[in-house]
Amino acid sequence: MNKTCHELEIEAARGRSHALGRFTSLVDPTLDDLTRELQMRIAVSQFDTPALVLDLDGTILDGNDALVALDIERDTVRGRAVWAIDAWDLADAAAVLAPLVDAGSRGRVGSRTLDTVNDGGPIRISITPITTDAAETVLLLAELDRLGDRHEADAILAETTQRLAAAESIFQAVTEYTSDLVCLHETDGTFTYVSPSVRRLLDLEPGALVGTHPVDLAHAETSAALVDALQDVARRGAEPTRFRHRLRHRNGGHRWFETAITPIRNAEDELHQLQSSSRDVTDQRENEQLLIKQAFHDELTGLPNKALLLDRMSQAFATSRRTGQAIGILFIDLDGFNTINDTLGNHAGDHALTKVAERLIAVVRPGDTLARVSGDEFVVLCADTDTDGARTCSIVARRILDALEQPFVLDGREVRLSASIGIATTAGDDDPNALIERADTAMYEAKHQGRGRYVIHDEIEQSIDLERHDTEAALRRAITNGELRLHYQPEVDLESGHIVGFEALVRWQTADSRLIPPSEFIPLAEETGLIVDLGRWVIAEACLQAGRWRVRRTPDQEPVRIWVNLSARQLGDHDLIGFVEESVSRAGITTDEICMEITESALMGDADSATKQLDELRRLGISLGIDDFGTGWSQFEYLHRLPLDVLKIDRYFVQGLGIEPDAAVIVSAIIDLAHALGLIVIAEGVESKDQLEILEELGCDQALGFYFSEPREAAAFDQTLSRA
Repeated sequence: MNKTCHELEIEAARGRSHALGRFTSLVDPTLDDLTRELQMRIAVSQFDTPALVLDLDGTILDGNDALVALDIERDTVRGRAVWAIDAWDLADAAAVLAPLVDAGSRGRVGSRTLDTVNDGGPIRISITPITTDAAETVLLLAELDRLGDRHEADAILAETTQRLAAAESIFQAVTEYTSDLVCLHETDGTFTYVSPSVRRLLDLEPGALVGTHPVDLAHAETSAALVDALQDVARRGAEPTRFRHRLRHRNGGHRWFETAITPIRNAEDELHQLQSSSRDVTDQRENEQLLIKQAFHDELTGLPNKALLLDRMSQAFATSRRTGQAIGILFIDLDGFNTINDTLGNHAGDHALTKVAERLIAVVRPGDTLARVSGDEFVVLCADTDTDGARTCSIVARRILDALEQPFVLDGREVRLSASIGIATTAGDDDPNALIERADTAMYEAKHQGRGRYVIHDEIEQSIDLERHDTEAALRRAITNGELRLHYQPEVDLESGHIVGFEALVRWQTADSRLIPPSEFIPLAEETGLIVDLGRWVIAEACLQAGRWRVRRTPDQEPVRIWVNLSARQLGDHDLIGFVEESVSRAGITTDEICMEITESALMGDADSATKQLDELRRLGISLGIDDFGTGWSQFEYLHRLPLDVLKIDRYFVQGLGIEPDAAVIVSAIIDLAHALGLIVIAEGVESKDQLEILEELGCDQALGFYFSEPREAAAFDQTLSRA
């Protein structure tokens, strides 16, 4: 069937654009813009047909000598827009050519026909994008053909066919030796060309694949990704799509590929076919998977490590918050494991850990996560539990204990191992680390109870609550039943060496004569508010003891002060001032024989209210001191505002004297500061002669500590005070 000149010309344009679409996509992406432009100018200058090199805005960068045939001078068009050429017989050529340039800059091939001046005949201008292999358009190629009669169209067709064949040869030459798999596809994905590299990559023949679909080679796990990518590019027909998938090798195995699929459009801006480039990344992926495994798995046992455990716990917590389903943790510690390392060596210990891991894997539930978190410690995450998570975890714990009952054979010896297991559960309302810590606490309780057993953390909490309740009740009775005692630690004047005061320290002596230190009951008293009643007892007893010592001293002796500590809760007691006045009066002493000290932390609540209370005490004539200076918030503003007489340096700084180079500098600075404010300085915790000598050199006024005397009952100092 004969074809019109116009039909032949359209076919030629399609064929030329198809070939250029392959050839121009091979531009090296590493070249800079100037180098690309220079290379393109050189290439165009060798074209037999008139051609222009354009930037993406349509500005002419260069042309070739063949433009003369169209009455276009190469030197006069450089720097002008392609639609501003004088040859066009059109008032608004930009309206026709600007959209063509815009389409080219977005990677699309197009052409238009325009009449020329002086009746030179119509010219067909075809614009082709010059792209990198990443589908980035960098330049535009404009080819200009003067349209004539049928014979001229035949000549155009012949020339275009020849150029197409040349482009095909270049394309095949490039793909012949590329290491990647390069393919052309119908728009539905069917292979129309497969590069010879498929022989090396998959041990398959290129010709045998033409006409088949890539999904026939795809692994079942990644076939959906392949189909989605092909359909996505075919549907959008624009940007390339990259993805990873697996293709079948001739030997039955599968290789991993990273593939980019790029659309190819024809002269009418229609999707013509697809081009894919696939790189074998099997080795790279295996290395990535190995790194992931090393990052999230224990090297010895192959079990998940703590990082992976925490990740799975976070996922389980999110699910729990949605569903209300409980989560349980079993913290497992092997009893006596260190004995294996000590007696049989580390290799036997490692062997034992792998055997233990195998037994644990065999008894945990399929959905559980078993992790090795350190040394001989394992954790089981039970995420899929019923509403009673503790019951489910208890079942798993019993299975583990049963599995470890059978002896292990290590280096020909039978070795028995047991485990202590702590269980903690949650409904997802806390964080993973907190849950692990609670299970760890329960595990230590299991060891304390005799090992080879499990303990549930909630039961520990119940036990602690009961013990706390019993202790609180006992402390209430101790205050009213006379079970509290005051011990006294002397304060020594460093210039005279005489005892000038005592620090009163409360002790709890139970009915069975057991002496309980303050660290075990003062925090409970603070928390429950019993510290107010306890503090009142201390104040009253200290005043009475000051009265007893008062009658022992001679008229010329200075009174010995007793220091009593005031807590934050006591400073909030509105009856404090009245009670102190009453206690001093009842004991028959003066207010200069009883002193009150506060810690810096006691001021961190309502500092203004505390200051008012201290002002009232100072008005009564009671000396005031700040205790443990340097360990709290140490705001110098309050040193100036508070009605203080004494500053006590915390034992932490004193213990560093003669050992830590900076300790003496810090203590000296505190002493100078206190003296500048008119305060007496007392150093606490003096335990050696060296510390005492340094304090004397630094100008400290007084000190107390074990170097002078440990805290003792009042009777122990009766004779000392009588001789003073």
